[in-house]
Amino acid sequence: MFYILLSESVELHITPLREMSFLQEKAEVLLPGLPFGFALSLLDKMSNKKNKAEKLTSFWLRRRKGETKVLKRDRDGLKGELIKILQKKVSISQAWHWEHLESFQFDPEGKIRSRGRDAFQARMTGRLLAKTDLQRLGKECRIPYSEVLCLCHEQISKGYGEWVPAVIKDDQGWRCQRCGGTKVEEWTSIYGSTATCTECTVLGAVSSLHALYRSTCLPDIHWPKQHKIVFSPRWELSEAQKLASQEILKYVQEDSISEAVGREMLLWAACGAGKTEVCFPATAWALEQGRRVLFAAPRQDVIHDVAPRLQEDFPDLQISVLTGISPEHFASSPLVLATTHQILRFYQAFDIIYLDEMDAFPYYGNDALAWGIQQALRPEGKIVYLTATPTAESLGKVRDGKMGLIRIPARHHRRAIPMPEWRKVSEGLAPERFSHHPILKVWQWLKELVRLGPVLIFVPKISWVNAWVNLLQGEFPEWVIAGSYSTDPQRQEKIEGLRRRKYHVFVCTSILERGITFPDAQVVVLEADHKLFDERALVQMAGRVGRTRENPTGSALFLATRKTPGMEKAMVWIREQNELALAQGLID
Repeated sequence: MFYILLSESVELHITPLREMSFLQEKAEVLLPGLPFGFALSLLDKMSNKKNKAEKLTSFWLRRRKGETKVLKRDRDGLKGELIKILQKKVSISQAWHWEHLESFQFDPEGKIRSRGRDAFQARMTGRLLAKTDLQRLGKECRIPYSEVLCLCHEQISKGYGEWVPAVIKDDQGWRCQRCGGTKVEEWTSIYGSTATCTECTVLGAVSSLHALYRSTCLPDIHWPKQHKIVFSPRWELSEAQKLASQEILKYVQEDSISEAVGREMLLWAACGAGKTEVCFPATAWALEQGRRVLFAAPRQDVIHDVAPRLQEDFPDLQISVLTGISPEHFASSPLVLATTHQILRFYQAFDIIYLDEMDAFPYYGNDALAWGIQQALRPEGKIVYLTATPTAESLGKVRDGKMGLIRIPARHHRRAIPMPEWRKVSEGLAPERFSHHPILKVWQWLKELVRLGPVLIFVPKISWVNAWVNLLQGEFPEWVIAGSYSTDPQRQEKIEGLRRRKYHVFVCTSILERGITFPDAQVVVLEADHKLFDERALVQMAGRVGRTRENPTGSALFLATRKTPGMEKAMVWIREQNELALAQGLID
């Protein structure tokens, strides 16, 4: 709850601290407390300023340069008017009353123990946090929530932060200030019409009654400069990677945003071209300049795959890894890896953002996550989008000159990307049908592939995973077989086993179609003509094959009753990459 204070100078303020005030004069506090959004709307009404919520969002009615919020009215009349409005607006009876507060000079330096203080302040910089986030952050730093509020107060009093309503209503309707979402559940609370955002509930529900703490550190306040970043690449970049790496470094080093390119760059790379490592030299330079860098991806599997590679190349750097299963959610570091959902907790925090797999679920088509990426970027920051399968929208931006383009058409081992092959089956491959009418040649194809390496079998439905695992185990009892999907509690453990070559066959949904490398992997897509498997998904699935220098070849089979336009486009896409790489002398 927040509290409305009325000072002797007839100035109204909003604060979550009932027992102390930043005022150096006597004041009165209105009790009981109110939700922040409602208290703000109440004072907005009192100051006769409609639709100005965003200008009034702060620890108190924020006084910007040359701006005050003094209400020149009779003091007792003002107090009575506030209570009268509350009695009218709040649907249940409350004992509204004013209590006196003695003058108090706010002194958090003397009130808050030093242990955990610096860690807390570092971790809240560049953040957008709800109450539950602040409580969790306090626990990580071993600071009670009452002291968390004091530290928030201190940051805001110095101009480093502000309180904002989580959900606001303007001329366009309701909008969430955490994710930018406009899809809300509207309901009637005791304080009147209220809206809860339905688009970012995975981070905890927020409504128009709730407050968010938003860091407002100036964009030119960087992480302390590093004398020298220890950057130890695991291997030398290929010729194609070096060319792309130089272009990214040049783009990152530019002092201003180019009018021709803007703040966005597309890195279009062949599957398995090593696009992530291409960004490491520019990352090292940015970190040495005191910049903050974010590597983001829609899926946690990709983040957990990239994390050890980054740590190995930057051995002396503490890297923050933020996913739904991370032990820490607020670790402070100039280099952060995070899923796109976790990025909704940042605000103007990063100078450089690398967004891997920009066309993947759940990021692609999700306006809330796209909003989060833009909100996390500093005003003069830059974004590099990494993908093997760019969207039509991003290619359109490139054509219109609104986004730069860097291409890596070849893999680092200088071998062509294996072409996928369509193999026709007489009927669908649903497990319940296949169990009664098995297609013998499917078993034969699998036996041939297993001799080459572990086989990834992609299926279009979660319900097919365990069903196909059971079918395969019944037919091939000597094989080690497993499967996984997005909500599998053993997902990480199984993926680690797959990396260690524990399985002969692994059945999965599209969770493993991107960003992860398995040595010797062979691929089979069951019902490749399913509507979920568009050309981008098929390119990515086929791209699991032949990714390593030790095993640059392999097979990818599309099993379906018909050859769809998506399959044809996927094959054309891969063929075009190979032809471009050959023309540029990048493959042997």
